[in-house]
Amino acid sequence: MIQSGMSMFILETEPAGYVLKAANEAEKASNITVVDVKAVGAFGRLTLAGKEGDVEEAAAAAIRAIDEISNY
Repeated sequence: MIQSGMSMFILETEPAGYVLKAANEAEKASNITVVDVKAVGAFGRLTLAGKEGDVEEAAAAAIRAIDEISNY
């Protein structure tokens, strides 16, 4: 649940399975709330919420995880 004063981040991935790795790394990197993770069809969507600094840190970790997979 997103509350007043929280920031939100949405990440979409292709293929859908990448969203699970991104969610795991984001949650490990910072004190955030994973609002939603959907891996349906070809695309995945991750929604995070929390304090702005925490969300920025988690978002960076999620994107880094996807980049590491893509560059492999």
